[in-house]
Amino acid sequence: MTKLRFVGLIAVLVVAASIAAASAQTQTRNGKDGQGPADLELTYTKWIAPFPNMVGVVGGDITGKFGGAILERTVNGSLIHLDAIYIVIAPDPAKSFTARVEGTEDLSTLTAALDGRVVDGFMKRAHVHVEFDVITCTQAPSGTCFQGTISVTRSSDD
Repeated sequence: MTKLRFVGLIAVLVVAASIAAASAQTQTRNGKDGQGPADLELTYTKWIAPFPNMVGVVGGDITGKFGGAILERTVNGSLIHLDAIYIVIAPDPAKSFTARVEGTEDLSTLTAALDGRVVDGFMKRAHVHVEFDVITCTQAPSGTCFQGTISVTRSSDD
């Protein structure tokens, strides 16, 4: 098993801010039921730049930039346990947020599912569910990107 830990989140913010010129294919989807802040549905494409930092773009209910960092990555056969920070940077700073998520990437299916909470910013304390597929792309120097959805849902006790 291999464990890698993220040392400083500040570098992520610098990297995320530097992707203004980055472009990626993102799908546009409406939020669940088209409602306001109760549900938020985003699509995203991200890539490693360099490890443990991630950068990319988001679309859907918020069109903006993506930043983040892998805090822990533990490989066990074809499964990878991930613990990460996701940062959505919206044109309107009041809609930006940071989420902490963890879950599993399956190397045999090239898919992942992670769950967590918004820890800062828009919809703080809301539940976050992330799914992504590993794809080939031109944005990343390695040619590998991760494309999927970020669903943010407030529960009645948030």
